[in-house]
Amino acid sequence: MQIIEISEAGSSNQHEHDKHIGVGIDFGTTNSLIAFSNNQKPQIIADDKGIELLPSTIAFSEGNFIIGDNDLVPNLRSIKRFFGKTLTDIKGNSTLFALAKDYIDLNSEILRIKFNEKLLTVPEIAAQIFLHLKKQAEKTFESKIIKAVVTVPAHFDDIARGEVMLAAKIAGFEVLRLIAEPTAAAYAYGLNKKNIGCYLVYDLGGGTFDVSILNMQLGILQVISTGGDNLLGGDDIDHLVMNYFCNKYNLLYSLELMKLAKKVKETLSNQPKFSSIYNKRILELNIEEFEKLIFPLVRRTLMITKDTLDNAGNPDIAGIILVGGSTRIPLISHSLKQTFNTTIFSDIDPDKAVVWGAALQAENLTSTNVSSLLIDVVPLSLGIELHGGVTEKIIIRNSPIPISVTREFTTYMDNQIFMKLHVLQGEREMVEDCRSLAEFQLKLPLMKAGGVRMEVTFSIDTDGILSVSALEKNSGVSHIVEVSPTYGLSKNEISSILENAYQNAINDHNRKLLQETITNAKSLIYNIENAIKEMPNLLVEEEMQKVDNAIKLLTEAISLNDRDYIIECSKNFENVTEYFIYERLNEAVEGLLKGKHIDQI
Repeated sequence: MQIIEISEAGSSNQHEHDKHIGVGIDFGTTNSLIAFSNNQKPQIIADDKGIELLPSTIAFSEGNFIIGDNDLVPNLRSIKRFFGKTLTDIKGNSTLFALAKDYIDLNSEILRIKFNEKLLTVPEIAAQIFLHLKKQAEKTFESKIIKAVVTVPAHFDDIARGEVMLAAKIAGFEVLRLIAEPTAAAYAYGLNKKNIGCYLVYDLGGGTFDVSILNMQLGILQVISTGGDNLLGGDDIDHLVMNYFCNKYNLLYSLELMKLAKKVKETLSNQPKFSSIYNKRILELNIEEFEKLIFPLVRRTLMITKDTLDNAGNPDIAGIILVGGSTRIPLISHSLKQTFNTTIFSDIDPDKAVVWGAALQAENLTSTNVSSLLIDVVPLSLGIELHGGVTEKIIIRNSPIPISVTREFTTYMDNQIFMKLHVLQGEREMVEDCRSLAEFQLKLPLMKAGGVRMEVTFSIDTDGILSVSALEKNSGVSHIVEVSPTYGLSKNEISSILENAYQNAINDHNRKLLQETITNAKSLIYNIENAIKEMPNLLVEEEMQKVDNAIKLLTEAISLNDRDYIIECSKNFENVTEYFIYERLNEAVEGLLKGKHIDQI
């Protein structure tokens, strides 16, 4: 990724001059964070309790989504791992299936999640976490927050990226940019400004593994190669530990045991031994056994890292940046040091580096004085199906984006009436081994085989989202499609989802206004009742009766939850009690002045 910062000499970068506040969001498998930056100084936006890391868990209770409460059972976690996945993907992976089996609808044609007797898509569920972060930021700034830079794993495919964007959009965000998590982390380190050479970003999160090679030369940060695995992360380590306990102690899988396995991983990241009582049994695991258990997974990440370096031409690496909570495991840093013999950077909290980079980029994109141009790379090759089930790659992985590539194709049969365009993503040579992204047909003029001139253009924007256009040059017939990021959802379904989100936003706003009005009304009643207790003889019986009636009327209005009626009764209440307040103030002033000379006042 290239980052070119453009600013006038001596210009400032104060948010008070900005048109909008832009936030950075790291939607994580285990935890999610939101941050903003001012004067290139990022900071996390914490919740009311000062907690910065929001657990990416979702539960449903009493008609509401409950976000970030790990203690609620049941709750759905690691929703990020479901982006871009099909039911077949879920069923074919033991870790994913263990996470999803209590929630997925096995009879649906596309992946649907069961919540509160409703079937929801992954973006609809994930949007609840985005919405929670959004409200957290709006409460902090006391203003509406719309613009955001959102990070995604570098190795997320087109469908997964699109579903992340849709989830953010459902929550009411305008996504300024999707940027790769390793690149955001490198940006947080400020390597694009201070260092020269090649750096490797090793990002092992809860559900995904990414590795990126970045070249820094004179203020330019350029991604030259990416690799990774979207089915490899800290959850898989937890799964290995859980299976170890199940086999050794003859236990059955449970969510509680999975939570305990996560605690084991965290404990053995800084202590030599773990011991705990579970179901009246003492479960134990020491660091040596733990490292032996997870070494195949760590070795797999090292192999991917080596392959990514090979694709980059094996440059000399000046250092490795560790990102993601799972990199706290000592075996990882030791293995990287031993394998690549270079400096390991871990001075920034690996949980926060990504969101800091996103916040810095959000500031650049929303500031009036600073702007940036980001040029990332394509994580996976894109192409179309040719006759015989062969894949023809049109855009090769690690090509810089934005990018547009045009190729010309023709027919293989006489008088072919249409041509099917099957868009694929992946590195394999056969269609069956690649991921299908979209299919559409283009009507053709009747011509001999080889006479048709079909011009196909693949275009990828700065967010990594693909659009495909086709033009038959003889007839002028054309077609263009933005590859659907929603895995089987129709346009009508997408519109319905977004409309529901909009309606819910209005309802949420109205509920907030009602609650504020009720709070104010209750405060009016409380203050007057206390004042009357202090000065019970200030009002005559007739005046007191009027106040009592006003209190009863306002109390009844509050019970009806009708905001307009509460406001009307509140005004009436203020009119009725105005005389009492005036008399109370007079008596208080008289009490202060009584017995004092004019010189003492």
